[in-house]
Amino acid sequence: MTAPDAAPTPAADAPQNEENDLSLGLAVRKARQARGLSLKQVADAANVSVGFLSQIERGISSPSVRALRAICAILDVPVLTLLGGNDTDTGLEARRIVRSGQRRRVDFGDKGMVKEFLTVHDQGMLQVMELTLDVNGGSGDDPYNHEGEECGVVLEGRLELYIDGQVYRLGEGDAFHFESASPHKFRNLATGRTRILWITTPPVW
Repeated sequence: MTAPDAAPTPAADAPQNEENDLSLGLAVRKARQARGLSLKQVADAANVSVGFLSQIERGISSPSVRALRAICAILDVPVLTLLGGNDTDTGLEARRIVRSGQRRRVDFGDKGMVKEFLTVHDQGMLQVMELTLDVNGGSGDDPYNHEGEECGVVLEGRLELYIDGQVYRLGEGDAFHFESASPHKFRNLATGRTRILWITTPPVW
Protein backbone atom coordinates (compact mmCIF):
# COMPACT_ATOMS: atom_id res chain seq x y z
CA MET A 1 0.00 0.00 0.00
CA THR A 2 1.35 3.43 -0.90
CA ALA A 3 1.01 6.07 1.79
CA PRO A 4 -0.48 9.46 0.88
CA ASP A 5 2.13 12.04 0.06
CA ALA A 6 2.87 14.76 2.57
CA ALA A 7 1.54 18.18 1.62
CA PRO A 8 4.21 20.48 0.14
CA THR A 9 5.01 23.57 2.18
CA PRO A 10 6.99 26.73 1.40
CA ALA A 11 10.59 26.63 2.57
CA ALA A 12 10.15 29.85 4.58
CA ASP A 13 7.53 28.14 6.73
CA ALA A 14 9.66 25.06 7.36
CA PRO A 15 10.50 25.65 11.07
CA GLN A 16 6.85 26.28 11.98
CA ASN A 17 5.65 23.38 9.85
CA GLU A 18 8.18 21.03 11.48
CA GLU A 19 6.99 22.14 14.92
CA ASN A 20 3.35 21.57 13.89
CA ASP A 21 4.19 18.10 12.53
CA LEU A 22 5.93 17.14 15.77
CA SER A 23 3.00 18.39 17.85
CA LEU A 24 0.48 16.56 15.65
CA GLY A 25 2.53 13.35 15.72
CA LEU A 26 2.75 13.40 19.50
CA ALA A 27 -1.02 13.96 19.77
CA VAL A 28 -1.71 11.03 17.42
CA ARG A 29 0.60 8.73 19.38
CA LYS A 30 -0.93 9.70 22.73
CA ALA A 31 -4.47 9.17 21.43
CA ARG A 32 -3.53 5.79 19.93
CA GLN A 33 -1.78 4.59 23.06
CA ALA A 34 -4.60 5.82 25.30
CA ARG A 35 -6.93 3.50 23.36
CA GLY A 36 -4.55 0.56 23.56
CA LEU A 37 -4.24 0.29 19.77
CA SER A 38 -1.16 -0.78 17.85
CA LEU A 39 0.28 1.05 14.87
CA LYS A 40 -0.88 -1.76 12.61
CA GLN A 41 -4.44 -1.72 13.95
CA VAL A 42 -4.84 2.00 13.32
CA ALA A 43 -3.00 1.95 9.99
CA ASP A 44 -5.07 -0.93 8.63
CA ALA A 45 -8.35 0.64 9.74
CA ALA A 46 -7.40 4.06 8.31
CA ASN A 47 -6.12 2.53 5.05
CA VAL A 48 -2.59 3.92 5.38
CA SER A 49 0.69 2.06 5.68
CA VAL A 50 2.23 1.26 9.07
CA GLY A 51 5.41 3.04 7.99
CA PHE A 52 3.54 6.21 7.06
CA LEU A 53 1.61 6.25 10.35
CA SER A 54 4.90 5.78 12.20
CA GLN A 55 6.37 8.74 10.29
CA ILE A 56 3.36 10.87 11.23
CA GLU A 57 3.78 10.00 14.90
CA ARG A 58 7.47 10.90 14.74
CA GLY A 59 6.69 14.22 13.09
CA ILE A 60 8.63 13.53 9.89
CA SER A 61 5.62 13.29 7.56
CA SER A 62 2.45 15.36 7.25
CA PRO A 63 -0.79 13.44 6.62
CA SER A 64 -3.25 14.52 3.97
CA VAL A 65 -6.56 15.85 5.27
CA ARG A 66 -8.26 12.65 4.10
CA ALA A 67 -5.76 10.48 5.98
CA LEU A 68 -6.00 12.62 9.12
CA ARG A 69 -9.78 12.37 9.12
CA ALA A 70 -9.57 8.60 8.78
CA ILE A 71 -7.06 8.33 11.63
CA CYS A 72 -9.19 10.56 13.87
CA ALA A 73 -12.26 8.45 13.12
CA ILE A 74 -10.42 5.33 14.28
CA LEU A 75 -9.10 7.08 17.40
CA ASP A 76 -12.51 8.67 18.07
CA VAL A 77 -11.10 12.17 18.53
CA PRO A 78 -12.06 15.42 16.75
CA VAL A 79 -9.58 16.51 14.08
CA LEU A 80 -9.09 19.90 15.72
CA THR A 81 -8.16 18.28 19.02
CA LEU A 82 -5.08 16.83 17.33
CA LEU A 83 -4.36 20.11 15.54
CA GLY A 84 -3.68 21.94 18.76
CA GLY A 85 -6.97 22.54 20.52
CA ASN A 86 -6.20 23.21 24.20
CA ASP A 87 -8.76 21.35 26.30
CA THR A 88 -6.91 21.94 29.58
CA ASP A 89 -6.93 25.74 29.52
CA THR A 90 -10.04 26.72 31.48
CA GLY A 91 -9.38 30.50 31.43
CA LEU A 92 -12.40 32.59 30.47
CA GLU A 93 -10.63 34.15 27.48
CA ALA A 94 -9.48 30.78 26.16
CA ARG A 95 -13.11 29.64 26.08
CA ARG A 96 -14.31 32.75 24.23
CA ILE A 97 -11.53 34.45 22.28
CA VAL A 98 -9.31 33.38 19.36
CA ARG A 99 -6.36 35.74 18.93
CA SER A 100 -5.16 36.39 15.38
CA GLY A 101 -1.87 34.59 15.94
CA GLN A 102 -3.45 31.59 17.68
CA ARG A 103 -5.87 30.35 15.06
CA ARG A 104 -5.92 26.63 14.40
CA ARG A 105 -4.82 26.17 10.82
CA VAL A 106 -5.03 23.44 8.17
CA ASP A 107 -2.97 23.69 4.97
CA PHE A 108 -4.36 21.57 2.13
CA GLY A 109 -1.06 21.62 0.26
CA ASP A 110 -1.43 21.08 -3.48
CA LYS A 111 -5.10 22.12 -3.37
CA GLY A 112 -3.90 25.67 -2.78
CA MET A 113 -6.21 26.17 0.20
CA VAL A 114 -5.69 27.11 3.85
CA LYS A 115 -8.42 27.01 6.49
CA GLU A 116 -8.07 29.04 9.69
CA PHE A 117 -10.63 28.36 12.41
CA LEU A 118 -12.22 31.36 14.11
CA THR A 119 -14.29 29.36 16.59
CA VAL A 120 -12.62 28.33 19.83
CA HIS A 121 -13.60 24.66 19.59
CA ASP A 122 -15.66 22.25 17.51
CA GLN A 123 -17.95 20.95 20.25
CA GLY A 124 -20.86 23.30 19.56
CA MET A 125 -23.23 23.67 16.63
CA LEU A 126 -21.30 26.34 14.74
CA GLN A 127 -17.95 26.44 12.96
CA VAL A 128 -16.49 29.61 11.46
CA MET A 129 -13.44 29.61 9.21
CA GLU A 130 -11.46 32.00 7.06
CA LEU A 131 -10.46 30.25 3.82
CA THR A 132 -7.56 31.52 1.74
CA LEU A 133 -7.31 30.18 -1.80
CA ASP A 134 -4.18 30.53 -3.91
CA VAL A 135 -4.44 31.06 -7.67
CA ASN A 136 -6.34 28.02 -9.04
CA GLY A 137 -6.85 26.79 -5.47
CA GLY A 138 -10.08 25.21 -4.27
CA SER A 139 -11.81 22.18 -2.85
CA GLY A 140 -10.89 19.89 -5.76
CA ASP A 141 -12.49 18.52 -8.90
CA ASP A 142 -15.08 16.31 -7.22
CA PRO A 143 -18.19 17.71 -5.51
CA TYR A 144 -18.82 16.54 -1.95
CA ASN A 145 -21.69 16.76 0.50
CA HIS A 146 -22.52 16.25 4.18
CA GLU A 147 -25.22 17.11 6.68
CA GLY A 148 -26.03 20.66 7.74
CA GLU A 149 -25.96 24.14 6.23
CA GLU A 150 -23.25 26.59 5.28
CA CYS A 151 -23.01 30.23 4.39
CA GLY A 152 -20.33 32.82 3.88
CA VAL A 153 -19.12 35.99 2.23
CA VAL A 154 -16.24 36.69 -0.15
CA LEU A 155 -13.81 39.01 1.64
CA GLU A 156 -11.32 39.36 -1.19
CA GLY A 157 -10.98 38.10 -4.76
CA ARG A 158 -13.46 36.07 -6.82
CA LEU A 159 -15.02 32.68 -6.12
CA GLU A 160 -16.67 30.09 -8.34
CA LEU A 161 -19.17 28.06 -6.34
CA TYR A 162 -20.78 24.89 -7.70
CA ILE A 163 -23.96 23.77 -5.92
CA ASP A 164 -25.99 20.79 -7.15
CA GLY A 165 -25.27 21.32 -10.85
CA GLN A 166 -25.46 25.14 -10.79
CA VAL A 167 -22.42 27.39 -11.04
CA TYR A 168 -22.27 30.79 -9.35
CA ARG A 169 -19.53 33.41 -9.64
CA LEU A 170 -19.10 35.67 -6.64
CA GLY A 171 -17.07 38.82 -6.09
CA GLU A 172 -16.05 40.77 -2.99
CA GLY A 173 -19.02 41.31 -0.70
CA ASP A 174 -21.17 38.62 -2.34
CA ALA A 175 -22.61 36.06 0.09
CA PHE A 176 -23.95 32.51 -0.20
CA HIS A 177 -26.13 30.12 1.79
CA PHE A 178 -27.00 26.51 0.91
CA GLU A 179 -27.79 23.11 2.37
CA SER A 180 -24.64 21.02 2.71
CA ALA A 181 -26.47 17.89 1.52
CA SER A 182 -26.32 19.39 -1.99
CA PRO A 183 -23.16 18.30 -3.84
CA HIS A 184 -20.83 21.30 -3.88
CA LYS A 185 -17.31 22.43 -4.66
CA PHE A 186 -15.50 25.73 -5.16
CA ARG A 187 -12.41 27.33 -6.65
CA ASN A 188 -10.58 30.65 -6.90
CA LEU A 189 -11.33 32.67 -10.04
CA ALA A 190 -9.07 35.61 -9.22
CA THR A 191 -5.58 36.27 -10.58
CA GLY A 192 -4.45 36.62 -6.95
CA ARG A 193 -5.64 35.08 -3.72
CA THR A 194 -9.27 34.82 -2.65
CA ARG A 195 -10.41 34.93 0.99
CA ILE A 196 -13.81 33.78 2.23
CA LEU A 197 -15.48 33.88 5.62
CA TRP A 198 -17.11 30.43 5.72
CA ILE A 199 -19.62 29.18 8.30
CA THR A 200 -20.89 25.62 8.70
CA THR A 201 -23.39 24.05 11.06
CA PRO A 202 -22.85 21.55 12.50
CA PRO A 203 -19.03 21.50 12.46
CA VAL A 204 -17.53 19.08 9.93
CA TRP A 205 -14.00 19.06 11.45
